[in-house]
Amino acid sequence: MTDPAPEPGYEGEPIERAPRDPENTLRAALLVYISVNLLLGVPLTLVPSGFLDLIGINPDTAATLGGLRVFGAMLVAWGVAAMLVIARPIGRAYFVTAGVLQLTFGAVAFVYSWAIGESLGAVWFQVVAAAILSGSAGYMWWARYRVRGLL
Repeated sequence: MTDPAPEPGYEGEPIERAPRDPENTLRAALLVYISVNLLLGVPLTLVPSGFLDLIGINPDTAATLGGLRVFGAMLVAWGVAAMLVIARPIGRAYFVTAGVLQLTFGAVAFVYSWAIGESLGAVWFQVVAAAILSGSAGYMWWARYRVRGLL
């Protein structure tokens, strides 16, 4: 009678993980992209003055900027379009690249405005928004690089 073979990872053997599928990487990155667009777009579309007031913009200024509803609707449209790309990613490289650039330019513009002292709401919102936009842009660039052959 022989001893059974040890399981992987037993007695110092490394456990091998299967490499992540590039399509799953793209799907995860697009879910992040959808979340960022809808997180900002839905409140700007439905209650722009309330959202701007919530993030720390003066209520009078928020009421004046209530016309930003159109930009919220555009963000929602980008989120919905990303849902369509998840359903059929083949041949959608142009959309993924445009989404990556949208987040990258948004992150750069937000951090630059913050660095030169242009105030947009409360400090907590500036920190959270800069982190979310920068992190999402970096993740989308990485995912775009991983799936370049798939698209």
